[in-house]
Amino acid sequence: MAKKAETPAGKYPADDYLNMLRLSKRSENTIEGYRKVLKSYADFIGVPLNEIHRHLLVSNLLKYALSRKEKSNAGTKTNLSILHRYFAMNGVKFDELEQNAVNPKIIKEHNDKELELESIKKMMDLTDVHGRAFISFLISTGCRADETCNVLLSDVHGDCVNIRNEIAKNGHGGHVYLTEEAYEYLNLWLKERDNYIRIADARMKPLVKSCGAKERPVKDARLFAISYTSAHKKFSRLYDAVDGGKGKYHRECTIHSCRKYFRTQAAKAMHPDLVTKLMRQTGYLDNTYVRIGDEQCRKEFHTGEASLYITRADHRIQSGKLAELERENQELKARLDATAQTDDLDKLRAKMLEMDKMLRSLSLETHGKMVAETLLQNQ
Repeated sequence: MAKKAETPAGKYPADDYLNMLRLSKRSENTIEGYRKVLKSYADFIGVPLNEIHRHLLVSNLLKYALSRKEKSNAGTKTNLSILHRYFAMNGVKFDELEQNAVNPKIIKEHNDKELELESIKKMMDLTDVHGRAFISFLISTGCRADETCNVLLSDVHGDCVNIRNEIAKNGHGGHVYLTEEAYEYLNLWLKERDNYIRIADARMKPLVKSCGAKERPVKDARLFAISYTSAHKKFSRLYDAVDGGKGKYHRECTIHSCRKYFRTQAAKAMHPDLVTKLMRQTGYLDNTYVRIGDEQCRKEFHTGEASLYITRADHRIQSGKLAELERENQELKARLDATAQTDDLDKLRAKMLEMDKMLRSLSLETHGKMVAETLLQNQ
């Protein structure tokens, strides 16, 4: 019987690898995502997380890939990419076929749907002051959910919010703005924030003791005082209550749908370059050619902010009335133009009549003179 080849131990245990990512200035959420993927592989092969560097067999990785055939293609590709990198960093070599197997091609499956205004309104009715402020913030700013969870109290300056580079995806921070509606909900939340934290901590205390749940920072400076995971769960519960539509792998609408909603609605009332800047999406043309100052951004945003209102029916009605007034104004202009044309014709007719009278008068006068001359000649 042939002796089974031993797997050489890699030089980076999971904890060391994650710490190296931290030193590379990766966000804590990215590091946590990596940890979960490594943990899922450790559970699959049945070893503790910090022992997987001793069990880096390509055959096990391929079996892990096969075990995910019922999962989404995108999720599987992400997991395999993270694990492949960890294996490679620990000196594991892949031949061409193995390389292709752990880097599968995917066909993107768009099984989501549009987040509708009526659904958002119902969610706002069901949630608390914290939820209303959080949802209206997402809809108003187009921020990613993770960014929103990491915005600090000190990042808010009136209706302007600074998205710091360190919390923004790919380090692309910038300024976003609050609609009048979102600003009002945020102020209501800030009045209740301390009480909300006190109640939330009291509820979490048993879980911290029994399950080792993560405790809140001593002085929580986050604007909404909530983690991404908790925010995602809260949004999902609300969406399930008002709609609950599910696709093949997950809900048809998630907390990320708020960003898509912002893009769709804002573009109806704002210039595409402005929307791109607010969403902090960068491309060749945007980086090279588009320059919009912050004050101009703020002014143009507020000009079109009514398209992002959720519960302020008066403003939506007002916006609709404005459109109706504009339509009526156009009709009135057309009528006035037609009237003006009619008036011009009437004036022309009047002038023609006046000229006709003058011609008749002149004709009679001329005829009278001719008769008088004839009589004088006959005498």
